[in-house]
Amino acid sequence: MSLRESAKDTGQKADLKLVTGSISDRAGVPNAGLLVELAEAVAGWRWKEVAALRERGGQDLGPQATSDAILVASGFNGITRVADAIGIRLDPHTADASVALRANLGFNSFAPPEKWESSTA
Repeated sequence: MSLRESAKDTGQKADLKLVTGSISDRAGVPNAGLLVELAEAVAGWRWKEVAALRERGGQDLGPQATSDAILVASGFNGITRVADAIGIRLDPHTADASVALRANLGFNSFAPPEKWESSTA
């Protein structure tokens, strides 16, 4: 599994089905189950669960990789929440271009409808 830009460098095809739960083998990502649990706990502000997963991650992934995973999950969550809170919406081009993609991948259910409105709406 890789995202669009990293896929270009490795010659892999980008596949977002992993993040939507559409596939079951976790795309061969080592410790994918733990990483998903950790990201969901961070996004859900379930700090006791994060602490337990951090301990497990320290054993399975190593302390540095676990800290990095928490940092990425926290940072992404924080940036998105800041944008939502101050009213930043999608630009008109992105809003229009992503309608089908968001519907197909189920992204529309991740947030209230106003998140997906264009900044000119």
